[in-house]
Amino acid sequence: MTTAVARPAGPAVPPPADRCRPLPLRRLVRSELRRILSPRPVRWALYALPLLLLVYAAAAYLGHHTDTAAAWREAEAASRQYAAEAARRPGSVAQLSAQYFYDDPRYQLTKATFVDLRAVLSGVTVAGLVFGIFSGGADWSSRVILNLVAAEPRRARLFATRGLLVAAVAATTALAAAVFLVPLLLVTAHFRGTTAAADAHFWTVLAAIVLRGALFVGLVALLGYALAMLTRSLTVAIGIALAYLVVAERLVQDYVPSLTESHFSGIAFAVLNERLLMLTDKTDCVGEIACAAMRQGTTATHGFAALAVYLLPVAAAALWRFTRTDVG
Repeated sequence: MTTAVARPAGPAVPPPADRCRPLPLRRLVRSELRRILSPRPVRWALYALPLLLLVYAAAAYLGHHTDTAAAWREAEAASRQYAAEAARRPGSVAQLSAQYFYDDPRYQLTKATFVDLRAVLSGVTVAGLVFGIFSGGADWSSRVILNLVAAEPRRARLFATRGLLVAAVAATTALAAAVFLVPLLLVTAHFRGTTAAADAHFWTVLAAIVLRGALFVGLVALLGYALAMLTRSLTVAIGIALAYLVVAERLVQDYVPSLTESHFSGIAFAVLNERLLMLTDKTDCVGEIACAAMRQGTTATHGFAALAVYLLPVAAAALWRFTRTDVG
């Protein structure tokens, strides 16, 4: 005859935790955002960005003045020198007035702002590409990716969360840089230039260019992240990016010039080009090449479509490799 053994009294023992349970989305986003912003080079770059923008705005301020009389005197002197040299040359030489040699020393807000904004956003775009590569490749070289996959078994969820955060951080940084720079340029135009023709249409176009630039920077950072996740190597991804930016551009210009608009530099110019939106420039342009660029330039839609041709295959291949192959 058997007797039942009573279970000893005491608190109930909890069942073992499920180690394969995914993290809550809010916690995953918070932890990955900290991981993205925690590297020292990233923090240094964010701290240095306002200082670099101040230096850029100071250079624009010091490089312009409102002494148009002195500029006209220099133009007239250049015109007389040209006429004297033309008189000593045989044959007929076209006569050029002082207007041809005149360079307005004032900071013209409605024109120079777009040039400066394009230059700054182009630099931020390159930085965003490096940021995306660093965010996607650093964890592979340090093997931290193994811990991340163990903590978040849904690899597609982890890949998408990190990629969207990288794009969001890059786009927000570009937007903040533009918002910080434009008032500085407005001060330069007020004291060292002119704000003529800065009407509602100008500000609307400027806002559109800023938003385009922020979206462009975010997508380029996402491309860098996908490239690093695909190659699983920080150095290889940077090498591919440098080879494309430097070598491929020269090869395209020399051998396939028809594809220049689809290269990174051409895409960036199309996205940040304000000329197709500034209706007055289409009638006031000077020169056949300039007028053609204003009337028939590559649209931003074409630029974003060309960027998608780069981004989508790389992101799809990176997602497939991350979710379908061993991370070890």
